[in-house]
Amino acid sequence: MMELSKLAQIIASLKGWRRNAVAFGFGALMTLTLAPIFVFPLIITSFTGLYWLVDSASTRRRHFLDGWWWGWGFYMTGLYWFCVALLTDADAFGWLIPFALFGLTGVIAIYSGVACWLVSWFRVSGLTKLFFFSVIWTFVEYARGHLFTGFPWNLPGYSFGFSDASLQMASLVGIYGLTWFAVLLGSSFAALNWKNGTRYMMALWGLFALGMMWGQWRLSHHVTEYVDGITLRLVQANIAQPHKWDPKLQMQGMLENVHLTQSPGIQHITHVIWPETAVPYAVKPDNALVHILGNAIAPGAFLISGSLRTEGDESNWQIWNSMVVVDHQGGIVGSYDKSRLVPFGEFQPLRDFVPKSWMTPVGDKDFSRGTSARTLDWPRLPPVIPLICYEAIFPEMSFAPLERPGLLLNITNDAWFGMSLGPYQHFNMARMRAVEEGAPLARVANTGITAMIDPYGRITASLPLGTQGILDVGLPKALKDITLYSQYGEDVVLILIFLSILSILMLRRWNNKKKSV
Repeated sequence: MMELSKLAQIIASLKGWRRNAVAFGFGALMTLTLAPIFVFPLIITSFTGLYWLVDSASTRRRHFLDGWWWGWGFYMTGLYWFCVALLTDADAFGWLIPFALFGLTGVIAIYSGVACWLVSWFRVSGLTKLFFFSVIWTFVEYARGHLFTGFPWNLPGYSFGFSDASLQMASLVGIYGLTWFAVLLGSSFAALNWKNGTRYMMALWGLFALGMMWGQWRLSHHVTEYVDGITLRLVQANIAQPHKWDPKLQMQGMLENVHLTQSPGIQHITHVIWPETAVPYAVKPDNALVHILGNAIAPGAFLISGSLRTEGDESNWQIWNSMVVVDHQGGIVGSYDKSRLVPFGEFQPLRDFVPKSWMTPVGDKDFSRGTSARTLDWPRLPPVIPLICYEAIFPEMSFAPLERPGLLLNITNDAWFGMSLGPYQHFNMARMRAVEEGAPLARVANTGITAMIDPYGRITASLPLGTQGILDVGLPKALKDITLYSQYGEDVVLILIFLSILSILMLRRWNNKKKSV
Protein backbone atom coordinates (compact mmCIF):
# COMPACT_ATOMS: atom_id res chain seq x y z
CA MET A 1 0.00 0.00 0.00
CA MET A 2 2.83 2.38 0.84
CA GLU A 3 4.48 1.70 -2.52
CA LEU A 4 1.21 2.44 -4.32
CA SER A 5 0.85 5.70 -2.43
CA LYS A 6 4.39 6.73 -3.34
CA LEU A 7 3.77 5.88 -7.00
CA ALA A 8 0.61 8.01 -6.96
CA GLN A 9 2.56 10.91 -5.48
CA ILE A 10 5.31 10.60 -8.07
CA ILE A 11 2.82 10.61 -10.94
CA ALA A 12 0.85 13.49 -9.40
CA SER A 13 4.03 15.58 -9.05
CA LEU A 14 4.96 15.32 -12.73
CA LYS A 15 4.92 18.52 -14.77
CA GLY A 16 5.46 19.69 -18.31
CA TRP A 17 6.52 17.26 -21.02
CA ARG A 18 7.11 14.44 -18.51
CA ARG A 19 3.49 14.59 -17.37
CA ASN A 20 2.28 14.71 -20.98
CA ALA A 21 4.44 11.74 -21.96
CA VAL A 22 3.20 9.65 -19.02
CA ALA A 23 -0.44 10.45 -19.87
CA PHE A 24 0.25 9.52 -23.51
CA GLY A 25 1.79 6.23 -22.35
CA PHE A 26 -1.20 5.38 -20.14
CA GLY A 27 -3.44 5.91 -23.15
CA ALA A 28 -1.27 3.74 -25.37
CA LEU A 29 -1.50 0.91 -22.82
CA MET A 30 -5.27 0.94 -23.22
CA THR A 31 -4.86 -0.18 -26.85
CA LEU A 32 -3.26 -3.39 -25.56
CA THR A 33 -6.47 -4.30 -23.73
CA LEU A 34 -8.38 -4.51 -27.04
CA ALA A 35 -8.42 -6.95 -29.94
CA PRO A 36 -6.41 -8.89 -30.83
CA ILE A 37 -4.07 -8.52 -27.83
CA PHE A 38 -6.57 -8.42 -24.94
CA VAL A 39 -4.25 -7.81 -21.97
CA PHE A 40 -7.27 -7.00 -19.80
CA PRO A 41 -5.40 -6.16 -16.53
CA LEU A 42 -3.83 -3.16 -18.25
CA ILE A 43 -7.11 -1.29 -17.80
CA ILE A 44 -5.89 -0.88 -14.20
CA THR A 45 -2.61 0.75 -15.17
CA SER A 46 -4.25 2.90 -17.83
CA PHE A 47 -7.22 4.29 -15.92
CA THR A 48 -5.72 4.35 -12.42
CA GLY A 49 -2.74 6.25 -13.83
CA LEU A 50 -5.02 8.69 -15.62
CA TYR A 51 -7.11 9.23 -12.49
CA TRP A 52 -4.01 10.03 -10.43
CA LEU A 53 -3.11 12.69 -12.98
CA VAL A 54 -6.61 14.16 -13.13
CA ASP A 55 -7.06 14.11 -9.35
CA SER A 56 -3.85 16.09 -8.91
CA ALA A 57 -4.45 18.59 -11.73
CA SER A 58 -4.39 22.12 -10.36
CA THR A 59 -6.35 23.86 -13.11
CA ARG A 60 -9.18 23.01 -15.48
CA ARG A 61 -6.80 23.47 -18.38
CA ARG A 62 -4.53 20.84 -16.82
CA HIS A 63 -7.50 18.50 -16.42
CA PHE A 64 -8.24 18.82 -20.11
CA LEU A 65 -4.60 18.34 -21.12
CA ASP A 66 -4.18 15.20 -19.00
CA GLY A 67 -7.24 13.68 -20.66
CA TRP A 68 -6.23 14.88 -24.12
CA TRP A 69 -2.71 13.44 -23.93
CA TRP A 70 -4.15 10.15 -22.66
CA GLY A 71 -6.60 10.14 -25.57
CA TRP A 72 -3.92 10.99 -28.11
CA GLY A 73 -1.85 8.03 -26.94
CA PHE A 74 -4.89 5.75 -27.10
CA TYR A 75 -6.15 6.82 -30.51
CA MET A 76 -2.78 7.16 -32.20
CA THR A 77 -1.77 3.62 -31.27
CA GLY A 78 -5.25 2.17 -31.75
CA LEU A 79 -6.15 3.93 -35.00
CA TYR A 80 -2.78 4.02 -36.78
CA TRP A 81 -4.36 1.84 -39.46
CA PHE A 82 -5.91 5.03 -40.89
CA CYS A 83 -2.50 5.38 -42.54
CA VAL A 84 -2.61 1.86 -43.98
CA ALA A 85 -5.80 2.81 -45.84
CA LEU A 86 -4.10 5.87 -47.31
CA LEU A 87 -1.18 3.74 -48.49
CA THR A 88 -3.45 1.81 -50.87
CA ASP A 89 -2.89 4.75 -53.22
CA ALA A 90 0.21 6.32 -51.73
CA ASP A 91 0.91 8.55 -54.74
CA ALA A 92 -2.44 10.29 -54.39
CA PHE A 93 -3.04 10.19 -50.63
CA GLY A 94 0.26 9.43 -48.92
CA TRP A 95 0.70 13.10 -48.09
CA LEU A 96 -2.37 12.86 -45.81
CA ILE A 97 -0.70 10.33 -43.48
CA PRO A 98 0.73 12.89 -41.00
CA PHE A 99 -2.66 14.61 -40.82
CA ALA A 100 -4.42 11.30 -40.13
CA LEU A 101 -1.86 9.94 -37.66
CA PHE A 102 -1.27 13.13 -35.68
CA GLY A 103 -4.13 15.46 -36.56
CA LEU A 104 -7.25 13.32 -36.81
CA THR A 105 -6.35 11.25 -33.74
CA GLY A 106 -5.66 14.49 -31.89
CA VAL A 107 -9.13 15.75 -32.78
CA ILE A 108 -10.78 12.55 -31.52
CA ALA A 109 -8.73 12.84 -28.31
CA ILE A 110 -10.69 16.02 -27.51
CA TYR A 111 -13.42 13.75 -26.17
CA SER A 112 -11.23 12.28 -23.43
CA GLY A 113 -9.94 15.78 -22.70
CA VAL A 114 -13.49 17.03 -22.28
CA ALA A 115 -14.33 14.10 -19.97
CA CYS A 116 -11.51 15.03 -17.60
CA TRP A 117 -12.34 18.71 -17.90
CA LEU A 118 -15.96 18.06 -16.90
CA VAL A 119 -14.80 16.23 -13.78
CA SER A 120 -13.10 19.43 -12.62
CA TRP A 121 -16.43 21.31 -12.51
CA PHE A 122 -17.96 19.20 -9.75
CA ARG A 123 -16.90 19.64 -6.16
CA VAL A 124 -16.62 16.02 -5.18
CA SER A 125 -13.72 14.11 -3.70
CA GLY A 126 -12.58 10.68 -2.57
CA LEU A 127 -14.63 7.67 -3.59
CA THR A 128 -17.46 9.89 -4.81
CA LYS A 129 -15.13 11.61 -7.27
CA LEU A 130 -13.71 8.28 -8.42
CA PHE A 131 -17.19 6.94 -9.10
CA PHE A 132 -18.18 10.19 -10.77
CA PHE A 133 -15.11 9.94 -13.03
CA SER A 134 -16.45 6.71 -14.57
CA VAL A 135 -19.94 8.16 -15.03
CA ILE A 136 -18.69 11.28 -16.81
CA TRP A 137 -16.34 9.19 -18.95
CA THR A 138 -19.23 6.98 -20.09
CA PHE A 139 -21.39 10.02 -20.84
CA VAL A 140 -18.68 11.50 -23.07
CA GLU A 141 -18.08 8.15 -24.80
CA TYR A 142 -21.79 8.04 -25.53
CA ALA A 143 -21.45 11.49 -27.09
CA ARG A 144 -18.50 10.27 -29.18
CA GLY A 145 -20.72 7.53 -30.54
CA HIS A 146 -23.48 9.92 -31.59
CA LEU A 147 -22.22 13.44 -32.33
CA PHE A 148 -21.00 14.49 -35.80
CA THR A 149 -22.19 11.18 -37.37
CA GLY A 150 -20.61 9.28 -34.43
CA PHE A 151 -17.43 7.25 -34.14
CA PRO A 152 -17.75 4.70 -31.29
CA TRP A 153 -14.64 2.79 -32.30
CA ASN A 154 -12.60 1.09 -29.55
CA LEU A 155 -14.83 1.96 -26.61
CA PRO A 156 -13.14 0.74 -23.40
CA GLY A 157 -15.94 -1.79 -22.92
CA TYR A 158 -14.61 -3.80 -25.87
CA SER A 159 -11.77 -4.93 -23.61
CA PHE A 160 -14.30 -7.47 -22.23
CA GLY A 161 -13.92 -9.35 -25.51
CA PHE A 162 -11.00 -11.28 -23.99
CA SER A 163 -13.31 -14.24 -23.25
CA ASP A 164 -16.72 -15.60 -24.19
CA ALA A 165 -17.76 -15.53 -20.52
CA SER A 166 -16.96 -11.85 -20.01
CA LEU A 167 -18.84 -10.97 -23.21
CA GLN A 168 -22.12 -12.20 -21.72
CA MET A 169 -22.51 -9.06 -19.61
CA ALA A 170 -23.19 -7.16 -22.85
CA SER A 171 -26.57 -8.90 -23.02
CA LEU A 172 -27.55 -6.93 -19.92
CA VAL A 173 -26.07 -3.46 -20.36
CA GLY A 174 -24.63 -3.29 -23.88
CA ILE A 175 -21.29 -1.83 -24.87
CA TYR A 176 -21.80 1.52 -23.13
CA GLY A 177 -22.66 -0.24 -19.88
CA LEU A 178 -19.51 -2.33 -20.24
CA THR A 179 -17.55 0.87 -20.90
CA TRP A 180 -18.81 2.28 -17.60
CA PHE A 181 -17.81 -0.94 -15.83
CA ALA A 182 -14.38 -1.03 -17.50
CA VAL A 183 -13.58 2.50 -16.31
CA LEU A 184 -14.89 1.67 -12.81
CA LEU A 185 -12.68 -1.41 -12.61
CA GLY A 186 -9.68 0.23 -14.20
CA SER A 187 -9.64 3.25 -11.91
CA SER A 188 -10.57 1.32 -8.75
CA PHE A 189 -6.96 0.84 -7.60
CA ALA A 190 -6.75 4.59 -7.01
CA ALA A 191 -9.11 4.02 -4.07
CA LEU A 192 -6.56 1.97 -2.14
CA ASN A 193 -5.03 5.14 -0.72
CA TRP A 194 -8.31 6.18 0.97
CA LYS A 195 -10.46 5.08 3.88
CA ASN A 196 -12.82 2.28 2.79
CA GLY A 197 -11.02 2.20 -0.56
CA THR A 198 -10.08 -1.46 -0.23
CA ARG A 199 -13.72 -2.39 0.31
CA TYR A 200 -14.72 -0.31 -2.70
CA MET A 201 -12.17 -2.01 -4.94
CA MET A 202 -12.97 -5.50 -3.66
CA ALA A 203 -16.70 -4.90 -4.18
CA LEU A 204 -16.16 -3.89 -7.81
CA TRP A 205 -13.86 -6.79 -8.62
CA GLY A 206 -16.16 -9.13 -6.75
CA LEU A 207 -18.98 -7.93 -8.99
CA PHE A 208 -16.73 -8.60 -11.98
CA ALA A 209 -16.06 -12.14 -10.69
CA LEU A 210 -19.81 -12.74 -10.30
CA GLY A 211 -20.35 -11.48 -13.85
CA MET A 212 -17.72 -13.90 -15.13
CA MET A 213 -19.28 -16.83 -13.25
CA TRP A 214 -22.73 -15.94 -14.54
CA GLY A 215 -21.34 -15.67 -18.07
CA GLN A 216 -19.70 -19.08 -17.79
CA TRP A 217 -22.94 -20.56 -16.43
CA ARG A 218 -24.90 -19.00 -19.29
CA LEU A 219 -22.57 -20.55 -21.87
CA SER A 220 -22.46 -23.98 -20.26
CA HIS A 221 -26.26 -24.23 -20.04
CA HIS A 222 -27.01 -23.18 -23.61
CA VAL A 223 -25.77 -25.07 -26.65
CA THR A 224 -25.90 -23.59 -30.14
CA GLU A 225 -29.12 -24.59 -31.91
CA TYR A 226 -29.57 -24.27 -35.68
CA VAL A 227 -32.39 -23.29 -38.01
CA ASP A 228 -33.57 -26.27 -40.07
CA GLY A 229 -33.15 -26.14 -43.84
CA ILE A 230 -30.68 -23.26 -44.08
CA THR A 231 -27.01 -23.64 -45.03
CA LEU A 232 -24.94 -20.54 -45.73
CA ARG A 233 -21.79 -20.30 -47.82
CA LEU A 234 -19.65 -17.35 -46.70
CA VAL A 235 -17.15 -16.34 -49.38
CA GLN A 236 -13.83 -14.64 -48.59
CA ALA A 237 -12.13 -13.96 -51.93
CA ASN A 238 -9.22 -11.93 -50.47
CA ILE A 239 -9.09 -9.38 -53.32
CA ALA A 240 -6.36 -6.79 -52.78
CA GLN A 241 -7.73 -3.26 -52.44
CA PRO A 242 -5.75 -1.78 -55.40
CA HIS A 243 -7.09 -4.58 -57.62
CA LYS A 244 -10.68 -4.21 -56.43
CA TRP A 245 -11.25 -0.90 -58.23
CA ASP A 246 -8.76 -1.26 -61.09
CA PRO A 247 -10.93 -1.22 -64.28
CA LYS A 248 -8.71 -3.90 -65.79
CA LEU A 249 -9.10 -6.23 -62.80
CA GLN A 250 -12.61 -5.53 -61.49
CA MET A 251 -14.32 -8.29 -63.44
CA GLN A 252 -11.56 -10.74 -62.55
CA GLY A 253 -12.11 -10.03 -58.86
CA MET A 254 -15.86 -10.54 -59.14
CA LEU A 255 -15.37 -13.80 -61.05
CA GLU A 256 -13.07 -14.99 -58.25
CA ASN A 257 -16.11 -14.77 -55.98
CA VAL A 258 -18.09 -16.76 -58.57
CA HIS A 259 -15.37 -19.43 -58.70
CA LEU A 260 -15.33 -19.83 -54.90
CA THR A 261 -19.13 -19.89 -54.83
CA GLN A 262 -19.20 -22.86 -57.18
CA SER A 263 -16.84 -24.95 -55.07
CA PRO A 264 -17.97 -28.55 -54.36
CA GLY A 265 -21.12 -28.79 -52.28
CA ILE A 266 -22.90 -25.84 -53.90
CA GLN A 267 -26.03 -27.99 -54.41
CA HIS A 268 -26.55 -28.08 -50.62
CA ILE A 269 -26.27 -24.31 -50.11
CA THR A 270 -29.41 -22.21 -49.66
CA HIS A 271 -27.71 -18.79 -49.40
CA VAL A 272 -24.33 -17.59 -50.65
CA ILE A 273 -23.01 -14.40 -49.08
CA TRP A 274 -20.35 -12.18 -50.65
CA PRO A 275 -18.62 -9.24 -48.94
CA GLU A 276 -19.11 -5.51 -49.35
CA THR A 277 -18.81 -4.31 -52.99
CA ALA A 278 -17.84 -7.82 -54.12
CA VAL A 279 -19.76 -6.73 -57.22
CA PRO A 280 -17.92 -3.47 -58.03
CA TYR A 281 -20.59 -2.37 -60.50
CA ALA A 282 -24.11 -0.98 -60.33
CA VAL A 283 -26.56 -3.88 -60.21
CA LYS A 284 -29.84 -3.25 -62.05
CA PRO A 285 -32.79 -5.54 -62.87
CA ASP A 286 -32.60 -7.56 -66.07
CA ASN A 287 -29.08 -6.55 -67.11
CA ALA A 288 -26.40 -9.05 -68.08
CA LEU A 289 -24.58 -8.66 -64.76
CA VAL A 290 -27.47 -9.79 -62.60
CA HIS A 291 -27.86 -12.93 -64.72
CA ILE A 292 -24.15 -13.76 -64.18
CA LEU A 293 -24.82 -13.55 -60.45
CA GLY A 294 -27.90 -15.76 -60.71
CA ASN A 295 -26.04 -18.40 -62.70
CA ALA A 296 -23.41 -18.64 -59.96
CA ILE A 297 -25.81 -20.35 -57.57
CA ALA A 298 -27.92 -23.51 -57.59
CA PRO A 299 -31.64 -23.54 -58.43
CA GLY A 300 -33.70 -22.49 -55.41
CA ALA A 301 -30.73 -20.76 -53.76
CA PHE A 302 -30.06 -17.05 -53.25
CA LEU A 303 -26.96 -14.86 -53.53
CA ILE A 304 -26.54 -11.94 -51.11
CA SER A 305 -23.77 -9.57 -52.18
CA GLY A 306 -22.41 -6.14 -51.60
CA SER A 307 -22.73 -4.00 -54.74
CA LEU A 308 -23.31 -0.49 -56.00
CA ARG A 309 -26.67 0.99 -56.93
CA THR A 310 -27.26 4.08 -59.07
CA GLU A 311 -30.22 6.16 -60.16
CA GLY A 312 -30.55 9.10 -62.52
CA ASP A 313 -28.77 10.25 -65.67
CA GLU A 314 -25.31 11.68 -66.31
CA SER A 315 -26.33 15.20 -65.26
CA ASN A 316 -28.17 14.23 -62.08
CA TRP A 317 -27.41 10.86 -60.54
CA GLN A 318 -27.01 9.21 -57.14
CA ILE A 319 -24.98 6.25 -55.95
CA TRP A 320 -25.49 3.94 -52.97
CA ASN A 321 -23.34 1.34 -51.23
CA SER A 322 -25.81 -1.54 -51.25
CA MET A 323 -26.57 -5.15 -50.49
CA VAL A 324 -28.67 -7.10 -53.01
CA VAL A 325 -30.40 -10.48 -52.91
CA VAL A 326 -30.45 -12.31 -56.27
CA ASP A 327 -32.24 -15.55 -57.14
CA HIS A 328 -31.14 -18.23 -59.61
CA GLN A 329 -33.12 -16.60 -62.44
CA GLY A 330 -31.26 -13.32 -61.99
CA GLY A 331 -34.10 -11.53 -60.26
CA ILE A 332 -33.41 -8.97 -57.52
CA VAL A 333 -35.64 -10.14 -54.67
CA GLY A 334 -34.27 -7.96 -51.86
CA SER A 335 -31.96 -5.01 -51.25
CA TYR A 336 -30.58 -2.66 -48.62
CA ASP A 337 -28.80 0.69 -48.99
CA LYS A 338 -26.19 1.65 -46.43
CA SER A 339 -27.41 4.48 -44.22
CA ARG A 340 -24.41 5.11 -41.92
CA LEU A 341 -21.70 6.42 -44.22
CA VAL A 342 -17.98 6.68 -43.45
CA PRO A 343 -16.71 10.29 -43.31
CA PHE A 344 -13.90 10.87 -45.86
CA GLY A 345 -14.44 7.34 -47.18
CA GLU A 346 -18.01 7.59 -48.53
CA PHE A 347 -18.75 11.28 -48.18
CA GLN A 348 -16.65 14.40 -47.90
CA PRO A 349 -17.51 16.48 -44.81
CA LEU A 350 -17.74 20.21 -45.53
CA ARG A 351 -17.43 19.50 -49.25
CA ASP A 352 -18.28 23.07 -50.26
CA PHE A 353 -15.42 24.44 -48.14
CA VAL A 354 -12.69 21.93 -49.01
CA PRO A 355 -10.40 22.58 -52.03
CA LYS A 356 -10.67 19.88 -54.69
CA SER A 357 -6.97 19.16 -54.35
CA TRP A 358 -7.61 18.11 -50.74
CA MET A 359 -10.36 15.64 -51.60
CA THR A 360 -10.09 12.20 -50.00
CA PRO A 361 -10.76 8.95 -51.93
CA VAL A 362 -14.45 9.95 -52.16
CA GLY A 363 -13.68 12.12 -55.17
CA ASP A 364 -16.29 14.42 -56.70
CA LYS A 365 -19.38 12.43 -55.73
CA ASP A 366 -20.66 11.49 -52.28
CA PHE A 367 -22.56 8.28 -51.67
CA SER A 368 -26.25 8.77 -50.82
CA ARG A 369 -27.72 7.57 -47.53
CA GLY A 370 -30.15 4.67 -47.57
CA THR A 371 -33.56 4.81 -45.94
CA SER A 372 -34.40 1.08 -45.79
CA ALA A 373 -36.27 -0.41 -42.86
CA ARG A 374 -33.99 -1.86 -40.20
CA THR A 375 -35.42 -5.39 -40.15
CA LEU A 376 -36.03 -6.91 -43.58
CA ASP A 377 -37.78 -10.05 -44.81
CA TRP A 378 -35.60 -11.86 -47.33
CA PRO A 379 -36.43 -15.22 -48.94
CA ARG A 380 -35.96 -18.34 -46.80
CA LEU A 381 -34.33 -16.42 -43.96
CA PRO A 382 -35.58 -15.25 -40.56
CA PRO A 383 -35.91 -11.43 -40.21
CA VAL A 384 -32.56 -9.86 -41.17
CA ILE A 385 -30.82 -6.69 -40.01
CA PRO A 386 -28.21 -5.87 -42.69
CA LEU A 387 -25.05 -4.05 -41.58
CA ILE A 388 -22.65 -2.83 -44.23
CA CYS A 389 -19.07 -2.22 -43.12
CA TYR A 390 -18.77 -0.07 -40.02
CA GLU A 391 -22.52 0.07 -39.39
CA ALA A 392 -21.75 -2.90 -37.14
CA ILE A 393 -19.91 -0.67 -34.65
CA PHE A 394 -23.10 1.27 -33.86
CA PRO A 395 -25.20 -0.69 -31.33
CA GLU A 396 -28.32 1.29 -32.22
CA MET A 397 -28.12 0.00 -35.80
CA SER A 398 -28.84 -3.55 -34.54
CA PHE A 399 -31.54 -2.53 -32.08
CA ALA A 400 -35.10 -3.36 -33.21
CA PRO A 401 -37.29 -4.32 -30.22
CA LEU A 402 -40.53 -4.35 -32.25
CA GLU A 403 -39.15 -6.54 -35.07
CA ARG A 404 -36.52 -8.73 -33.49
CA PRO A 405 -33.89 -10.04 -35.91
CA GLY A 406 -33.22 -13.69 -36.51
CA LEU A 407 -29.95 -12.79 -38.24
CA LEU A 408 -27.51 -9.89 -38.13
CA LEU A 409 -25.71 -9.84 -41.49
CA ASN A 410 -22.50 -7.82 -41.64
CA ILE A 411 -20.62 -7.58 -44.94
CA THR A 412 -17.46 -5.52 -45.10
CA ASN A 413 -14.33 -4.77 -47.09
CA ASP A 414 -11.48 -4.50 -44.59
CA ALA A 415 -8.86 -4.77 -47.36
CA TRP A 416 -8.25 -1.06 -46.77
CA PHE A 417 -6.54 -1.91 -43.47
CA GLY A 418 -4.23 -4.73 -44.58
CA MET A 419 -2.88 -6.93 -41.78
CA SER A 420 -3.10 -4.17 -39.15
CA LEU A 421 -5.06 -4.16 -35.89
CA GLY A 422 -8.04 -2.57 -37.68
CA PRO A 423 -9.75 -5.75 -38.97
CA TYR A 424 -9.38 -7.47 -35.58
CA GLN A 425 -10.89 -4.50 -33.77
CA HIS A 426 -13.72 -4.32 -36.31
CA PHE A 427 -14.48 -8.03 -35.87
CA ASN A 428 -14.53 -7.78 -32.08
CA MET A 429 -17.01 -4.91 -32.21
CA ALA A 430 -19.32 -6.73 -34.63
CA ARG A 431 -19.25 -9.79 -32.39
CA MET A 432 -20.53 -7.70 -29.48
CA ARG A 433 -23.73 -6.95 -31.44
CA ALA A 434 -24.67 -10.65 -31.45
CA VAL A 435 -24.48 -10.86 -27.64
CA GLU A 436 -26.38 -7.60 -27.12
CA GLU A 437 -29.25 -8.64 -29.37
CA GLY A 438 -29.25 -12.38 -28.68
CA ALA A 439 -29.14 -13.01 -32.42
CA PRO A 440 -26.59 -14.81 -34.62
CA LEU A 441 -24.26 -12.72 -36.73
CA ALA A 442 -22.87 -13.78 -40.10
CA ARG A 443 -19.85 -11.69 -40.97
CA VAL A 444 -18.36 -11.80 -44.47
CA ALA A 445 -15.21 -9.78 -45.10
CA ASN A 446 -13.29 -9.55 -48.37
CA THR A 447 -9.90 -10.16 -46.74
CA GLY A 448 -11.17 -11.42 -43.38
CA ILE A 449 -12.14 -11.95 -40.67
CA THR A 450 -15.14 -13.94 -41.99
CA ALA A 451 -17.10 -15.87 -39.36
CA MET A 452 -20.40 -17.23 -38.10
CA ILE A 453 -21.19 -16.16 -34.54
CA ASP A 454 -23.97 -17.58 -32.41
CA PRO A 455 -26.26 -15.40 -30.20
CA TYR A 456 -23.90 -15.86 -27.25
CA GLY A 457 -20.93 -14.47 -29.18
CA ARG A 458 -19.34 -17.89 -29.70
CA ILE A 459 -17.50 -18.27 -33.00
CA THR A 460 -18.82 -21.44 -34.65
CA ALA A 461 -16.56 -21.14 -37.71
CA SER A 462 -14.12 -18.56 -39.08
CA LEU A 463 -11.54 -17.77 -41.76
CA PRO A 464 -8.39 -15.92 -40.66
CA LEU A 465 -7.30 -12.54 -41.95
CA GLY A 466 -5.49 -12.45 -45.29
CA THR A 467 -6.63 -15.85 -46.60
CA GLN A 468 -8.98 -17.03 -49.33
CA GLY A 469 -11.69 -19.59 -48.76
CA ILE A 470 -15.31 -20.44 -48.03
CA LEU A 471 -17.26 -21.39 -44.94
CA ASP A 472 -20.29 -23.67 -45.23
CA VAL A 473 -22.22 -23.13 -42.03
CA GLY A 474 -25.62 -23.63 -40.47
CA LEU A 475 -27.57 -20.63 -39.19
CA PRO A 476 -27.79 -20.55 -35.38
CA LYS A 477 -31.20 -19.78 -33.91
CA ALA A 478 -31.81 -16.46 -32.20
CA LEU A 479 -32.62 -16.62 -28.48
CA LYS A 480 -36.24 -17.29 -27.58
CA ASP A 481 -35.96 -15.06 -24.51
CA ILE A 482 -34.91 -11.55 -25.44
CA THR A 483 -31.94 -10.03 -23.67
CA LEU A 484 -32.33 -7.06 -21.35
CA TYR A 485 -30.40 -4.91 -23.79
CA SER A 486 -32.42 -6.01 -26.82
CA GLN A 487 -35.57 -4.93 -24.98
CA TYR A 488 -34.43 -1.50 -23.79
CA GLY A 489 -31.33 -0.70 -25.87
CA GLU A 490 -29.29 2.35 -24.91
CA ASP A 491 -31.94 3.41 -22.41
CA VAL A 492 -30.24 0.97 -20.04
CA VAL A 493 -27.00 2.96 -19.89
CA LEU A 494 -28.77 6.35 -19.98
CA ILE A 495 -30.81 5.34 -16.93
CA LEU A 496 -27.60 4.04 -15.34
CA ILE A 497 -25.87 7.39 -15.89
CA PHE A 498 -28.89 9.33 -14.59
CA LEU A 499 -29.21 7.23 -11.43
CA SER A 500 -25.45 7.43 -10.81
CA ILE A 501 -25.43 11.23 -11.01
CA LEU A 502 -28.55 11.43 -8.83
CA SER A 503 -26.93 9.16 -6.25
CA ILE A 504 -23.78 11.27 -6.19
CA LEU A 505 -25.76 14.49 -5.72
CA MET A 506 -27.83 12.96 -2.92
CA LEU A 507 -24.73 11.58 -1.22
CA ARG A 508 -23.04 14.96 -1.43
CA ARG A 509 -26.09 16.67 0.08
CA TRP A 510 -26.23 14.10 2.88
CA ASN A 511 -22.53 14.61 3.66
CA ASN A 512 -23.00 18.39 3.76
CA LYS A 513 -25.86 17.99 6.22
CA LYS A 514 -23.69 15.78 8.45
CA LYS A 515 -20.96 18.43 8.47
CA SER A 516 -23.39 21.20 9.36
CA VAL A 517 -24.81 19.30 12.36
